[in-house]
Amino acid sequence: MDTHNCGACGELLSEGPHCTICNQELHFHCAGITEAGYRKLGDRKSTWRCVKCKQTHSIQPPLSPKVESDALILKEIRALSDKLAPFECLKDEVIALRTEFADLKSSLNNTNVALKEFNNKIKDFEQRLVQIEKVQKHANLIQTRLEKLEQESNSVEQWSRMNNVEIKGVPQASGENLFEIISKIGSKIQYPITKTQVNFVTRVPTREKEHNKPIIICFCNRYVKEDFVAAARYASKTSHLTSGNMGFVGNNRIYINDHLTMHNKTLLSKTKKAAVEMNFRYVWVKHAKIHVRKTDTSHIIMVKSERDLTKIV
Repeated sequence: MDTHNCGACGELLSEGPHCTICNQELHFHCAGITEAGYRKLGDRKSTWRCVKCKQTHSIQPPLSPKVESDALILKEIRALSDKLAPFECLKDEVIALRTEFADLKSSLNNTNVALKEFNNKIKDFEQRLVQIEKVQKHANLIQTRLEKLEQESNSVEQWSRMNNVEIKGVPQASGENLFEIISKIGSKIQYPITKTQVNFVTRVPTREKEHNKPIIICFCNRYVKEDFVAAARYASKTSHLTSGNMGFVGNNRIYINDHLTMHNKTLLSKTKKAAVEMNFRYVWVKHAKIHVRKTDTSHIIMVKSERDLTKIV
């Protein structure tokens, strides 16, 4: 009988259980199994392991079909994961885009709020504009009425002066006799004046203190006044009327015209200026009304207000 050393204690043994892992034989008491128990193992002896090998080795059971399927699926998942790896960057880009879209949405919301506020302001301005237009319309009506009242007032004032003549340029002297002065003028223009024709004669103040005050003659009727003015204009066509050729001091130019209101005097000045600019040849006053004419054959324009100046310019 062969003898061997025990794989556990190293002593000689003649017979004992054989470990299929470390390929050593051991005493029955070193192997932790009885001889009878070992013999009962039968075919299982071919897989018997000693205590030491049991502690350090585990026999892998054969893979079941389910485990093989799971392993295959895991392999495919890993392969798919490898394929999807490049898409991680795309994922980051998508996240960045989402952030940008969120910022854009926030910006649009802010823009919408600003637009809403702007629209509200526009509506407020429109409402104010409507109110302003109403006020402007009312103001225009008032302005129109005021202009009409001013025209009526001016017409009434001018009518009260229809018998008046204004004489400018006559030197002023202390203790002067105004009736004698106008009598000399009447004789010069070949239209003698009697006291019965005159209601009153006076000098009126002027804004220009260094100038002589104009003389105002109020005739008793309009016909005498119109004839007197017509005679003065006819006489001035042959020679200018001056203080010298009428026997007065100096050689001032003397002007005899209708006694216009301040409004009509201003309007006459503006009319003359516009006529010069637009090459109108004639500007004159007849019956206290202003007339203009561009040429000898063109139609006559009557200027009653500044609006009529648009007919010239």
